[in-house]
Amino acid sequence: MTEQNNPDDQASFSALMEDLQVRIAFLDDLVEQLNDQVVQQGSEIADLKKQMQLLYRRVESSDLSDGIAAFDPLTNRPPHY
Repeated sequence: MTEQNNPDDQASFSALMEDLQVRIAFLDDLVEQLNDQVVQQGSEIADLKKQMQLLYRRVESSDLSDGIAAFDPLTNRPPHY
């Protein structure tokens, strides 16, 4: 016994296949965009880390003892007391 292909079934199957192909193409594009964004953010994070390291080195190498006086709460009362 041979099965006869119904034209409506074939059209329905073809439409489903086309829909899946469109979805896959959309998802491929989306994955590529997300990957580009991750790469960009990775380089920005690396730049920020370098900047933070430079700032830490500056703070560690600077001598803050001359610029900041010690605070004594008994002698340095705020003006509203």
